[in-house]
Amino acid sequence: MLFHVRKVEKILQNKSGQDAIMDIDNLLTTIFYKNTHKLSEPEKNIVFVEMLEREVNNGGFDQFFDNSSGDHTQEILNALKLIGSKRFLDIFEQALAVFPDGNAPKDWDERHEVLEPILDDAWSVWEKLDNEFYKYEEDIYTMMIEYIKKNIKDFR
Repeated sequence: MLFHVRKVEKILQNKSGQDAIMDIDNLLTTIFYKNTHKLSEPEKNIVFVEMLEREVNNGGFDQFFDNSSGDHTQEILNALKLIGSKRFLDIFEQALAVFPDGNAPKDWDERHEVLEPILDDAWSVWEKLDNEFYKYEEDIYTMMIEYIKKNIKDFR
């Protein structure tokens, strides 16, 4: 009987921390943007957390909500909870709180329509939260790796 080593398992055998997560994210994100339905829920959760991290690190919460990543706020909230995040979840919830009822519309046009009258206030809140996010006060990479290991049967 031939033993099949999953690609994600192989990455975890050879890398750790941020390096492992970046390689796993590269593997999964390619599929996510072409055939989202082909990913398992645990795989999508890793993509969602990395989507948040990538966008905020590249341009802050302003960029996150301005781009299509803002379409996935509910999925990202759920993913942060599932991996066990407390600090990043709290920061993300505060970023969402600028929206009426703390809910960013999934639709890009609706989101921008809601943001337009509150944008100045939103920017000042998000700028502070960007700086909190960049501190990395919890080890999000270890959390994701532990989540992957617990759900390894659902990863390719």
